[in-house]
Amino acid sequence: MNGETQENALLHELFEEQARRTPQAPAVVGPWGTTTYGELDRRTGRLAAHLRRLGVGPDVTVGVYMERSPEFVVACLAALRAGGAFLPLELAYPESMIEEVLADAGPRVVVTTAELGENLPEGAEKVLLSDDWEAGLSEGGPGEGTRPTLDSLAFVSYSSGTTGKPKGIANPHRAAVRSYAWRFGLVDYGPGDVVGCNVFFIWEMLRPLLRGGQSAPSRTT
Repeated sequence: MNGETQENALLHELFEEQARRTPQAPAVVGPWGTTTYGELDRRTGRLAAHLRRLGVGPDVTVGVYMERSPEFVVACLAALRAGGAFLPLELAYPESMIEEVLADAGPRVVVTTAELGENLPEGAEKVLLSDDWEAGLSEGGPGEGTRPTLDSLAFVSYSSGTTGKPKGIANPHRAAVRSYAWRFGLVDYGPGDVVGCNVFFIWEMLRPLLRGGQSAPSRTT
């Protein structure tokens, strides 16, 4: 993609293009090992198809309530690839705050694990990712569905609520794409570069994955 095309592409489309260019390059590295761009892309596509079957589409949110791991990244990317937006739910949230955020944001489903899912309110629809979660998803399903626009939701983040009621911040694709493009114009990187940001800081999570960089929790240059 040229610069103009990149600025008109959606976040997950930029990631998919990078994965096609560098499928064997390390994408997420940590104590669990290394996940390559190709692996991340394949797993993301599998979960995205399942989320579309559950009704995820433009401006529909998907809660992500997980330990920081490659599956956390997969869940967020899959929500985007399904056409929707991801909603990070911090494990440190007290039960009352989880209930408040879920009631306010109204995610279609919450991607989590069997153990962590027990902390969610009764009635919350969950997609459980176990060690062999891919084997539990049926093959096939709907196609790409309706493509979101740059003004569609990409992710929703909530304030801590320490000074009052937690407030949701709606972030469209356009904001992140333009912010990243500006940053790439100042300091760029590519395959093999260890990126000086934590992949689990939500605003920065996708930035290195759009350019072939390697990210790891709590790792700096």
